[in-house]
Amino acid sequence: MEDPKKEPIAISRNQDSKLCLNCGFPNRNTDSQCMYCRTSLTEDAGLINWLRQTYYVLRWRWQLKQKREGIEEPISKTPFYRTAGYFFLGLVLSGAGIFVFTSAVGQNSFTSGLIALLLMGYGVFTLKNLISKKE
Repeated sequence: MEDPKKEPIAISRNQDSKLCLNCGFPNRNTDSQCMYCRTSLTEDAGLINWLRQTYYVLRWRWQLKQKREGIEEPISKTPFYRTAGYFFLGLVLSGAGIFVFTSAVGQNSFTSGLIALLLMGYGVFTLKNLISKKE
């Protein structure tokens, strides 16, 4: 047995919704006016109606994509005092790590050396994140 071939929604005449020919908003089949722009929904048949509906589907999807991209990427700039604070914190942690590391090498202290490496790592990580942050 062969499965029946399915037509795309834009080509099929059995749609769940019909598009407004003015703005392209998808409306229920029972609506007599567009829910978005209040234009009368008259049904035309033929190739021109199909081309118009296809155009409005593509335009509507493009507009929704533009709105989503605008929402997903809010533009926020970090204040100067916060940036300066992180920079200062990175320098202090790196400097303290270097100081503790040099004293640990002089005293042959393994635990102080590990603590110094941790401090240097946190300092470098803070500075790297501050510099590589994309704005």
